[in-house]
Amino acid sequence: MTILLSFFISTLAFYLIRKGNFSKFTQPQREIIKNAKAKAKAIPCGGIIFFLVFSFYSVYAEKINYQYLTLFGFFLIGLIDDLGKVIKKSHISFVNGKERIILEATFATIFLYFFLKGNNYQMVFKNFTLIIPLVIALPMLVFLIIGTANAVNLTDGQDGLAGKTILVHLFFLLAVCGSNDSVLVLIATLLAFLLFNAKPATIYMGDSGSLFLGAFLAISFLNAKIEYLLPLTGLVFVVETLSVIIQVTYFKVTKGKRIFKMAPFHHHLELSNISEEKITNLAFITTIITCFVAYFLVK
Repeated sequence: MTILLSFFISTLAFYLIRKGNFSKFTQPQREIIKNAKAKAKAIPCGGIIFFLVFSFYSVYAEKINYQYLTLFGFFLIGLIDDLGKVIKKSHISFVNGKERIILEATFATIFLYFFLKGNNYQMVFKNFTLIIPLVIALPMLVFLIIGTANAVNLTDGQDGLAGKTILVHLFFLLAVCGSNDSVLVLIATLLAFLLFNAKPATIYMGDSGSLFLGAFLAISFLNAKIEYLLPLTGLVFVVETLSVIIQVTYFKVTKGKRIFKMAPFHHHLELSNISEEKITNLAFITTIITCFVAYFLVK
């Protein structure tokens, strides 16, 4: 019942937003991106609906805890980014990159303070357990949470791209961990979102949605003791992130030269005359394959 209600509320909310007069709440798009003018008409409110529905469920299920606080923090950071872009009508946010990382690290550390409880971290593999000292585990896991959240954020650049890859991860969590109402609520909400995010998208998840969902994935994998599988299941996220790191590093070293036509990698493919649909389907199928491989590794 909770799942159906989540889907109905989300669908209704997205429908009303699409039909409403919210043209002032759109974000600018880079002109180099194909269909930039059409994309600029989409409203980046997906994350708000994700978090509101998730919050209603968390209150109902009495799950307002340190994990919820961490997710709220990442949602809030993304929301500040979104509001900055909407109000300024530019890609300049209210917080710069360094301030954003500091805020993300703060919320990730809050989660890990309660999660680790001052103990060494046990990374549980199929046949053995690796004990990692707290002084190493803390920065490593902070990096995991921040890295996953921002990798999802970078992937959210084409219609349905981030949404579909996240959806596969949520089903993977169900397959590995069994029924989980929090995951099911987000699956229902994400399915409703994809109805309006399919090309041509009229609703975007925005930074608030991508950072929230990315942090949720990282925390869920940590709770399930399968965090070491994230680089495999999230291969698409890894490629997108590495493409940005490589592009920026090469640009600085060579003083202006580029390896990719544009980063993240999905824009490079787009500028290589590969359609959005093909790029999204490639990422979707790749994630299904990597999640299948990860499932058989852990089971």
